[in-house]
Amino acid sequence: MAELRGAEIEIIERRINPDDRSGFLVPNAVRINGTEVAIPDGARIKVHEITDEDCVTVTLTVFASSVTIRPETTP
Repeated sequence: MAELRGAEIEIIERRINPDDRSGFLVPNAVRINGTEVAIPDGARIKVHEITDEDCVTVTLTVFASSVTIRPETTP
């Protein structure tokens, strides 16, 4: 079995003017493992407290094109 690892989460703000560095970062795009995923308008993205003792955890809501819930037998 392959070793499990965390997902690569990119929280991005696409700006009309890339030179505009003023104000707050307002994310409007999310990529998981390099693939952009749809997020609902108004959805909250929460990056939990980051410490030197724990893994970074992120809570976000995404639209799913399909969801599969099933058992799986491992060799």
